[in-house]
Amino acid sequence: MTTSPAPAPAGAVVVGVDGSPLANEALAWAADEAERSGSPLHIAHALMYVASTGGFVAYDPGIPEEFAAEVVRGAVERVRAGHPDLSVTAEVRRGPAAPQLIKAAKEAHLIVLGAGGYGRVSGAILGSVSQQVAMHATCPVVVVRGRAERGEQPVVVGLDGSAEASAALRWALRYAADVGAPVRVVRAEYLEVPPGVPPAAWYGDMTEQLNELTESVRREVETARGQFPGVDVELLVVRRHPVSALVDEAKQAQLVVVGSRGLGGFTGLLLGSVSQGVLSRSPVSVAILPAASRQEPEERDITR
Repeated sequence: MTTSPAPAPAGAVVVGVDGSPLANEALAWAADEAERSGSPLHIAHALMYVASTGGFVAYDPGIPEEFAAEVVRGAVERVRAGHPDLSVTAEVRRGPAAPQLIKAAKEAHLIVLGAGGYGRVSGAILGSVSQQVAMHATCPVVVVRGRAERGEQPVVVGLDGSAEASAALRWALRYAADVGAPVRVVRAEYLEVPPGVPPAAWYGDMTEQLNELTESVRREVETARGQFPGVDVELLVVRRHPVSALVDEAKQAQLVVVGSRGLGGFTGLLLGSVSQGVLSRSPVSVAILPAASRQEPEERDITR
């Protein structure tokens, strides 16, 4: 293993750490994934402390940096114990955790985070950090919830006919092929009717479009079966809200994969709430695939 305090190399698996138990689970998942995929591992910790005095929020320069150094050092030692041949870099970044982790993963293969962490160790509640990173990162994001075991349980993926969901399906299939797991594709036929809007001709049009999307999903799944003949791919079509459907299927899964955006009940509605809902409620780890055209947000956009 090599270790150096440097920025993440291109194609690395980046993992955010803060010393909490869930961050340690994320570290273990990331190290396993880096070794499996042949990628280097990059460990990042964002050091920030927010003090409020007289209504003003400011950095506290008196916070000892030894804590951050110890968090990173401990993470490196954990990885070294289980993966002695893995190439590892590590760094401590200054500033709000979410934007700093997004910057660290700008050219990453993947970024891995725990679903929660120590409340204000780095000046932010880490549950919100994982949500912000999942919304804005330009690479796939895996949020580890509890002990993430790779086994024979299925990889569940939501598919709604959108480009982002198609990317999620391809990612899920490649991952499942590598770890020897089946894939369960969930197509939730859900039509969202605005409160107080009476049924009219538009409802029939929307129902027809819903059916067309389902047929498109069926064709996409059949194509996927041909491209990944070694993966057992099952399609489940349900008439439920997609979050509820995916969370229920996750109870028997090892991982849930969703696009960061998709089609809502109305044509063209961006339903980022699905990925966020799954991230909040899933009993297992969640992988979120970003919109291909998304650019890294400016720091002010995600720290308000």
